[in-house]
Amino acid sequence: MAFSQFWSCLALEDSDIGGSVRTVLSLPPIINGAHSAITLETKNVFIECTATDLTKAKIVLNTMVTTFSEYCENKFVIEPVEVIYSDGKSHIYPDLSVYNMEVSLSYITGLIGVSLEAEEVTKFLNQMQLHAKQSTSGNKQCKIVVSVPPTRSDVLHPCDVMEDVAIAYGFNAIKDKAIVDNKGSKRLAASLTLLSLNELSDLIRKEVAMVGFTEVLTFILCSKKENFAMLNRKDDKSKAVIIGNPRSSDFEAVRTSLMPGILKTVAHNKDHPKPIKIFEVGDIAILDDKNDVGAKNLRQLAALYCGANAGFE
Repeated sequence: MAFSQFWSCLALEDSDIGGSVRTVLSLPPIINGAHSAITLETKNVFIECTATDLTKAKIVLNTMVTTFSEYCENKFVIEPVEVIYSDGKSHIYPDLSVYNMEVSLSYITGLIGVSLEAEEVTKFLNQMQLHAKQSTSGNKQCKIVVSVPPTRSDVLHPCDVMEDVAIAYGFNAIKDKAIVDNKGSKRLAASLTLLSLNELSDLIRKEVAMVGFTEVLTFILCSKKENFAMLNRKDDKSKAVIIGNPRSSDFEAVRTSLMPGILKTVAHNKDHPKPIKIFEVGDIAILDDKNDVGAKNLRQLAALYCGANAGFE
């Protein structure tokens, strides 16, 4: 293979997985081989991860193997692999060890702005897939011991634990009130009341969904063709925000209507059972010289009904 002198290739030396001798499995990072592609009949899966950052590689590897392990014959059983480096050192991967993090109760309740007991906090954390229990240390300050599994690579700091408690408690349930923060001083908890526009949008979403429509979320960027020609609209250069040096022709402009995305959704789901009833509540952007950034956002609602016998639905 011509590129082998520049790129290392992963080759099969024997027929352990039913292949012939010297079968090229992949040529990283150029292309993968169809010889080792996963099918519905695949029983053994070898997961390899390469990266320039070891920490990120471990995160990706742990995420992949834990996800695949759910479908193993022996659920959540993973066979480790010994990796020998060029300096002779060896490590066993994946590293699925659980590490413990100790967070004070006052830190959690002080930043959220609610008064919670330790039992309530541990209950909320267990709901968020974080095993938690109250610390049994002799310290007078109440602390929560959180066991962070390999599936929760996003938990890096006590503030991440606090955020999970806030999510489980419900942001909308947090009200303005005077609380004592983790430093022992009184202050007014920050209001998490929804903006009027977002509150109205949520009410509209709820009402439209209750009449049988499914919400979709499409890209705010689209191609010029989708934004104008495919909607039989003329581009007069005075409305659409154009992206400079777009990386793809699919993302050349900011949508001036919700219709490109919602029609594209139907186009990619033509085989879906009819009728198709979808809607979207989202922002569009149009040019506006009066605005300091030269454009403004508008919130719109679009709904689409697609059926063989459409009426006044």
